[in-house]
Amino acid sequence: MVAVSVIMPIYNVADGLKKSIQSFLNQTYRDFELILVNDGSTDDSGNICDEFKKTDSRIQVIHQENAGSGLARNAGLDRAAGEYIYFADPDDYVEIELIKDNLKIAKENDANVVVFGYYLEEINTKGKRIKTTHLPKLSVLKTKEDFRKSFRAFRSLDSNVLWNKFYRHQYLVENNCRFTDQRVGQDALFNHLVYQNLEDIYFNQKPYYHYVSRIGSAVNHYHPDRFLLEYTIAEHFEKLITIWHYEQVYQDLISLAYWRTLYVELNNLILEDCPLSDYEKKQKISSALHHPKIQQILFSSTSSLEKKHHIKLLTFLLKNNKYSLTLKIMRAKIQISKRYYYTFNTLKKIVGT
Repeated sequence: MVAVSVIMPIYNVADGLKKSIQSFLNQTYRDFELILVNDGSTDDSGNICDEFKKTDSRIQVIHQENAGSGLARNAGLDRAAGEYIYFADPDDYVEIELIKDNLKIAKENDANVVVFGYYLEEINTKGKRIKTTHLPKLSVLKTKEDFRKSFRAFRSLDSNVLWNKFYRHQYLVENNCRFTDQRVGQDALFNHLVYQNLEDIYFNQKPYYHYVSRIGSAVNHYHPDRFLLEYTIAEHFEKLITIWHYEQVYQDLISLAYWRTLYVELNNLILEDCPLSDYEKKQKISSALHHPKIQQILFSSTSSLEKKHHIKLLTFLLKNNKYSLTLKIMRAKIQISKRYYYTFNTLKKIVGT
């Protein structure tokens, strides 16, 4: 058994893949395996993986038909022999001490999960790089009750993402933590399983991961089932909170989870490649608004969401069937924001899309 298995799902990321892989091969700690799962790439990504494998015996390569990053990570988990699991994305890179420092914390404290900080790097259209640092505010949560009581603070440092966490392999196995085939939000669904019985969580107040966002570089596509996929994530989150019996404590977080399903759908409907007519868009919005939880949580007289001004405006318009105006406001909001692509891609990364 090796100390750490690094699992990296790969799909058409040839441009940044070499830098990402090399950042792991440069690690000061050597006792790890790097499992590269080529998920049916149609560019040169698969060849890059094979070439790296020839140079380092720690690298394993799995080639499979495209099934999505969740099932690609499952393939990596099936192969993994590490005491701890780390999931990396192939378009980012890491500091050379990531494995050494966080493994030390994990082993010294017998941790189930170690959470660490990261750098958010924005590269604008002129190539200028703006870097901000994001660090945990917590130190240690020993018991299940400690974790659940502190979940609001824990959530503030990207609770849905995988790449700022070390996971104990045996804990994942014992709690049947696996990824679904849902292509949107599988990171969040996986972590919801992890959090059900989680205890012994330690935090490292240093940044190690570089999440890189290039403004204007991403192409976002309309997805006909986007609302239902996001709704599933919200349902799973509510189930997690219910299992804990913390519904009253975190009712606002549940409400926000369902609100997000609606907000993402509004974004979905104003994408340039959305093929729907104005009438069809209105029908999609109306259908979303009639889902039970949207009605119950977002439009109840006691909803805490309306304390947030932008949500208050949009919910007012939606309640009054002003769907066209709602979409116009969403579109204007995007058009006037020079940081739109950066913000949207960051959101996608953090929620596990």
